[in-house]
Amino acid sequence: MATAQQDRFSNSPGSGVKPPVRLATTANITLNAAQTIDSVAAVAGDRVLVKDQTDGTENGIYEVAAGDWSRVADYNASSDVVAGMLVPAAAEGAAGAGIYQVTFTGAFTLGTTDPTFTKIV
Repeated sequence: MATAQQDRFSNSPGSGVKPPVRLATTANITLNAAQTIDSVAAVAGDRVLVKDQTDGTENGIYEVAAGDWSRVADYNASSDVVAGMLVPAAAEGAAGAGIYQVTFTGAFTLGTTDPTFTKIV
């Protein structure tokens, strides 16, 4: 049986820590097709922390696809995001590797709220 501490770090909605992403963006990107992010080739199936979009409401965690990218299952509903949530980024890329914390103002609404992801480690 899972403890409350284990549940906090699970892949459940609103969990305090998300599963790791392979890469984190360093600039605005097109959310479509395989591409190079932070000097690393992102390929279909990769989890990417998109945090630098010109339209901040597009920021979040996505899965790379040959066509349009979609938000991952653990970041595709408003209830999946909580203030202070952590997103670890694997040690790939020149600048994006680390742990990011999300902040936002008010209640979170996916596609409306502009979350900020700040690198804390």
